Amino acid sequence: MLWACLALPQLPLEIAFRGDPQCGPRLLYSEVGQRVVVVQADNAATAAGIHPGQNLGAARALLPNVLAKPRQSHAESAVQETLAAWAYGFSSQVLCLPPTPQLPAALALEVGGSLKLFDGWPGLSGLLRDGMRQLGHAHSLACAPSVAGARLLASAGHDGMAVTDGRQLQHALAQLTLTQAGLAPRQLAALQAMGLRRLGDVFTLPRPELARRLGPELLDWLDRLRGQAPDPYPPYRPPTQFFQRIEFDYGIQTHMALQFALRRLCRELAAFVFARAGGVLHFTLELEHEDLPASTIAVGLRQAMNAPDALFDAARGRLEHAALPAAVVALGLRARDLPPMAPERRDLFDPGPRGDLDLPGLIERLRARLGDEAVCQLQHYPDHRPERAWRIGESQAQAGHAANHRPHWLLPRPIPLRNQVLRILRGPERIETGWWDDHDIRRDYVIAELDTGQHAWLFRDAGSEGAWMLHGWFA
Repeated sequence: MLWACLALPQLPLEIAFRGDPQCGPRLLYSEVGQRVVVVQADNAATAAGIHPGQNLGAARALLPNVLAKPRQSHAESAVQETLAAWAYGFSSQVLCLPPTPQLPAALALEVGGSLKLFDGWPGLSGLLRDGMRQLGHAHSLACAPSVAGARLLASAGHDGMAVTDGRQLQHALAQLTLTQAGLAPRQLAALQAMGLRRLGDVFTLPRPELARRLGPELLDWLDRLRGQAPDPYPPYRPPTQFFQRIEFDYGIQTHMALQFALRRLCRELAAFVFARAGGVLHFTLELEHEDLPASTIAVGLRQAMNAPDALFDAARGRLEHAALPAAVVALGLRARDLPPMAPERRDLFDPGPRGDLDLPGLIERLRARLGDEAVCQLQHYPDHRPERAWRIGESQAQAGHAANHRPHWLLPRPIPLRNQVLRILRGPERIETGWWDDHDIRRDYVIAELDTGQHAWLFRDAGSEGAWMLHGWFA
């Protein structure tokens, strides 16, 4: 087996500050017993001397303008599940690797059976990186025959490394320092006290003595790194519904200020449904308030969609037309109606899209901005009489096309033909109907080429040789 691992070193910071577009030094803190300590800091805060384990008061003394927030472990797990749903589109075996005190959260994908499908490791790694960039997550990527080995290489900064057999993996792991080896603090201190500095030095030690001094847990970890023992992580199974929520530090009172968080939620929803080879037909925005019940905004689409920009435009239009009863302290997005996507019908040898108009996205943007009633569409009606064969109805993303022997340009009423008919291209076709509502017709229709070069839709009374009446034009 071959595993690709996406390490997410900045995930806690990204989750805590995802609803806050402000820039500046940032850190996360958590309560450890009676103390409030730093658990993660960004580059700017680290450069000022702030580090994990430091007292929050000492960190603020070093950098008074630092933005500090509590760590949101539950939200991190929820976003990691969403990323796993996205990764499920690349592999049927996905593992969610929770963070440890030594290693960040990560995703592992079994890619041994997918490399040919994605044109090898360069193609697959490029797709994984592009997806993570679009979702807005810093990451490090590595590939190895074991889950733990790939995770350690990715977390240790070997971004892009790919090893395909056990010997290459052992050599790559042996070069890591003990501080990069994911060891528990007690194990790390004991090994350093022995004068060891690299993981390769630990591999050469006798196993019985190593287990007696540091416990069998260390041997189990070393075996998992080299692929000699299985990893105890259950495989990911995608849920049938989507829900994500973003909390704010203060109440937001304008629609514009909510759009930053809304765009992020729509990107995550799009990634979730895309990995399921599906779309979303209906979802709701849940706006939470301090002292009032949550208000909801329903967003209904005419066709299942999974494009993030189209989902955001539809949600933003509904949000802008909704009144906010109070300041919003949290924004959630919930989707239950997730039907499969019908693939667009193209020619077998068509290399790809030809710059076609995104009609579903355009319709949803118009509906969101102008209202449902303002966007209509001509629809076919089961009546043979041309004047009654259409109706104005609700907009549909994919309109049915008229048969090729019916013109798209129908005159308001038939008029006598003033040109000469060169030849009959199709017909006659007799339409005889309407006797039940006193609007009966008996006509013979033809498609004719006129002396002007135009193609016209003509008729005359059924069975007669009278003058032609012009009823429509073909483009």
